[in-house]
Amino acid sequence: MANQEHVKLASSGPDALDSWREENPDVQLDLEGADLSGVNLAGTKIRNANLQGANLTGARLTRANLAGANLAGADLSEADLGQAGMSGVDLTSANLDNVNLFWADLKGAILKNTVVRHCRMNRVNLIGADLTAADFSQSNMIEADLRNADLTSARFQSTNMNGADLSRAVMPGADFNLAMIRDSMWIAADVRGASFAQASLHRSDFTMAKWDDTTKFPDRFDPEDTGPKDVNE
Repeated sequence: MANQEHVKLASSGPDALDSWREENPDVQLDLEGADLSGVNLAGTKIRNANLQGANLTGARLTRANLAGANLAGADLSEADLGQAGMSGVDLTSANLDNVNLFWADLKGAILKNTVVRHCRMNRVNLIGADLTAADFSQSNMIEADLRNADLTSARFQSTNMNGADLSRAVMPGADFNLAMIRDSMWIAADVRGASFAQASLHRSDFTMAKWDDTTKFPDRFDPEDTGPKDVNE
């Protein structure tokens, strides 16, 4: 259960929380299960906070420092996390439906079984993140950085990933059906077991990538010659 003093602080806004943080730099914020829907914590420093199962629907967290926070099972639907620092956060089974993550830093984050649908994630940093079984369907991930990420069984159906970098990522069971992934980088990526049915992959770089009969590329698509146009154009 959440510390009610901490809940009151968080509900009071960024100034009150920042003042408390300056006086208590080593105390972990305990906001587990707290109802913080619509709260304004933009720009605050809440590193390593316990927000497990918290209700953060519609919260304003732009440029907030959430690095290392526990957000497992939290509801962040319709929250604004633009440019937020979220390296190493645990978002296991969290709900991030329709969230703004533009230019957010999620390096090394855990998003196992996380719902990340209909999100704005242009230039998001997901380097080394664990995206196992996460659902990114219908999100905008233009120029997203997914280098060294684990995309096992993740879903990217109808997602816009143009210009994304997936170099050295692994993705057995990943589903990119109908995704837009043009001008993307797949250098040394392991795409064995991934499905790209009806995806748009032209002008993508598969140098040193690994694929085999379990990789489902679009009909007539050649990963060694992606060409200037889609095969069905």
